[in-house]
Amino acid sequence: MTTIKRVLCGAAVAGLVAGTASVAGSQVGLSTVTADWMLAAEHVLLLGTDGTNLDKILEYAYNDDSGFKMLMDRGITAATTIAGHMTMSTPSWSTILTGVWDDKHGVVSNVYRPEPYTTWPSVFNLIEYFKPEVDTTVISGRGLFTEIASTGGYPADNIIGITGGSTSAEMDSLVTQETIARILATTTNPNLDTFMFSYQSQVDHAGHSFGGGSDEYRDAVINVGANWKEILDAVAAAEEATGDKWTIIAVTDHGHQQNPDLFGFSLGHGFQSPNETSSFVMLSLAGNEAQAGGQSLTYQTVDITPTILQVFGIPMRSDFDGVPMQTDPDILNSIVFPTDLKQALTAAIASYGYPNIGIDVMLSIRALAGGAGYFLENYALPPILNYLQTIVDQDIFLISGLAEGAQWVLKTVGDATADVLTDIGRVVAYFTGAGVIPPSDAPLPPPGVAEFTGSLDTLFTGFAAPELGAPELPALLDLDVLAG
Repeated sequence: MTTIKRVLCGAAVAGLVAGTASVAGSQVGLSTVTADWMLAAEHVLLLGTDGTNLDKILEYAYNDDSGFKMLMDRGITAATTIAGHMTMSTPSWSTILTGVWDDKHGVVSNVYRPEPYTTWPSVFNLIEYFKPEVDTTVISGRGLFTEIASTGGYPADNIIGITGGSTSAEMDSLVTQETIARILATTTNPNLDTFMFSYQSQVDHAGHSFGGGSDEYRDAVINVGANWKEILDAVAAAEEATGDKWTIIAVTDHGHQQNPDLFGFSLGHGFQSPNETSSFVMLSLAGNEAQAGGQSLTYQTVDITPTILQVFGIPMRSDFDGVPMQTDPDILNSIVFPTDLKQALTAAIASYGYPNIGIDVMLSIRALAGGAGYFLENYALPPILNYLQTIVDQDIFLISGLAEGAQWVLKTVGDATADVLTDIGRVVAYFTGAGVIPPSDAPLPPPGVAEFTGSLDTLFTGFAAPELGAPELPALLDLDVLAG
């Protein structure tokens, strides 16, 4: 019997094609969707780059040496905005990896807590519960992603926390090499379906240290583009070796302020300016060459998880805020093919502004309250503690001992204060609308209690899974039969 993933995808395509007419002009809608590419997807690669403005990609990395340009040529690109939602990293990545906005998952700061990902399961949990045979991997030098991938009872198969490298650029290079090795390793077992998430951090670090308009930010964007080109070359080699096709999705969580603050350090993001709410989504769907070089007018970062699940034939939660980008009719009918993609994306970026004043004020209050504890613990205290450590290291009679004592007091009081501020921030966030919407779907059961062991087609009324080569498949894909 054919794997249920392939059958579900084929049925979805057939239904979509049957119910849709051609779209005239420069738009390409459902009429371009064919069974071939929906049946081909076996591997999904999610590439994440933190705090990366699309306008800087278009300015500095829209060339043949960049993986950004390779993805744009291979797939569909959207200049997106997260205006009206928090522009901190952890809330934004939580949206990307759960398929719901912060009014549901309730994450409002960069302080990690496991509860949101047990209430709103991550893409790792959902794949591992419904399709444990899919090999899931996360590769990151940032602990947030290894934490999320290990939370919720159904952890990713391979949780690879990258250490080493004296800079974020060096760490990203190590992430890149590990990602390439994992991609090429799939050629030794081409029948194993895979999902990988690979994360790059250096652009965000450059933005915080020097501002989004700096030369350092430019160089980081170029570096990530070069890293992604190496990764895409590895995907191409794996595709050639096995004949399998890869679906590749690239995304950033938020943008960046352009200039450093008064003291040379930039908060970078957290508020609602267009530079901070700027984001992008690039989708190269396996085998869907017909839409290569296109632009989507409606992709959102919240669509990432539903899209990944759809590739593997995993059912959608009814309480997702996002939708599968490859099958949603409204999304498919909003794909256009501009004469000049770079110019069209630049115009889209320029069209985005601030949310209305009420939402702007509400989210500013939430950002200040939610981020206070994290800021104190990670930015305000460390410089003071580091300065005291230099005095301790000098071993000055009496003075070094006093400095060591002051360190202990500051750290103890500071940690306690940060915890209190974080708790207050969650309360403020709740009263400004974060985490106020509970799930409508049942939680995933604890492992070993009632794990999903049935066939996925039982989740769809009246659907049976035929063999791909069976006589009933042509009828399944026959438009007249389905339309009738």
